[in-house]
Amino acid sequence: MGNVKSLNIAVVVGVFPTVSETFIVNQITSLIDKGHSVYIYSYQKTIPQKLHKSIIRYNLLDKVVYREKPPNGKLKKLRSFLLIMIKNFSNINWKLLFKTLNYSKYGKKAINLKTFYNRKFFVLNKKFDVVHVHFANNAQSIARYKREGFLQDAKLVVSFHGYDINPSKTEAYKLQYRMLFEEANHFTVNTIYTKEILDKVNSSLTNVSILPVGLDSSLFRKKESKLNSLGGFKLVYCGRLVPFKGAMLLPTIIKELISRGFDDISLKIIGSGELKTQLEIEIDRLELSNTVEILGAMTQEDIIDVFNDSNAFILPGIYNKVDGRAENQGLVIQEAQAMELPVIVSDVGGMKYGVVPNKTGFVVKENDVKAFADCIELLIKNPEKAKKMGKEGREFVIENYNSKILIDKLLSIYRS
Repeated sequence: MGNVKSLNIAVVVGVFPTVSETFIVNQITSLIDKGHSVYIYSYQKTIPQKLHKSIIRYNLLDKVVYREKPPNGKLKKLRSFLLIMIKNFSNINWKLLFKTLNYSKYGKKAINLKTFYNRKFFVLNKKFDVVHVHFANNAQSIARYKREGFLQDAKLVVSFHGYDINPSKTEAYKLQYRMLFEEANHFTVNTIYTKEILDKVNSSLTNVSILPVGLDSSLFRKKESKLNSLGGFKLVYCGRLVPFKGAMLLPTIIKELISRGFDDISLKIIGSGELKTQLEIEIDRLELSNTVEILGAMTQEDIIDVFNDSNAFILPGIYNKVDGRAENQGLVIQEAQAMELPVIVSDVGGMKYGVVPNKTGFVVKENDVKAFADCIELLIKNPEKAKKMGKEGREFVIENYNSKILIDKLLSIYRS
């Protein structure tokens, strides 16, 4: 790293670890690979059935501190507080500790230790250079701690990803995120689409960078496949089974292809969510149970295996009729391209910015079942074109979405 100073970075998330937000793990491990010290603060704890291999390899669970509530009962509370003091004596920032006990500022919350427990991560840890919060809703209390001085001189960076910047809530966000806009040093958004929504909330922000979430292109790499021996055309969808991902269109698209004579097509659906039962009913109604398979949520490693034995990727996202939400980036689109899969996506939200139309995949009008089927038919009939698209897709991702490139951009934001 030469003369470049290594940074102490606090990464703040809502839940850790999760199967669906592997991009955060990838970013953390890339920072560690660059020689930086990373500490994770999570509001909630979860134990997924399977852990991302990088979590184990990098011992990330040892780097996590979870938000705690003070125990019930005065004696238990006092005993717990004293044990924390003894255990962390050499790490305590005494000035910040006494600040949490300031009755005139925090009232009963100082006496019942709520103020201390909520800010404990910053009181008991060494000084941070950067506090990076993923999802703006997780940053509201952190912005308040910054205003109160608990972040000391740390730069506050906040990343908007999607559900924290819903297009139907722009007026509410003006009030909800007001302190955040005043206190954060820098914001990142994953696509132009996300930036456009943020502009509707606060058009005067100048400290915003478009920084997509990335992937490890050495991990998402096509290996020797059973495709040729398996026969047929294998399509794959990967995403939560929620309205704006468009999964309910999939059975109809497959039925359209079968009606055109493509009986040897199959579709694997990776993901779980509220629409699973409805999707199963639709698959049965269209008599597709031998053609379409729902695999449920999977780890990154298992997803790679399914992608490796697929011919193309599809994500027919829509604008949700209820709240107008759409896919903001859809990192899985880049993951599929890295695996040399031609991708077929709709023109809603930010998905179109992560594809080179007609070169690495196709961008189709929202809800246009026939157009989706046309693109898949073209790939089935032109395997060499499909292969070329896959190769160009991988090149596109390596140049624009490789974690190693994006981490340098992130570090320049941290240091700016």
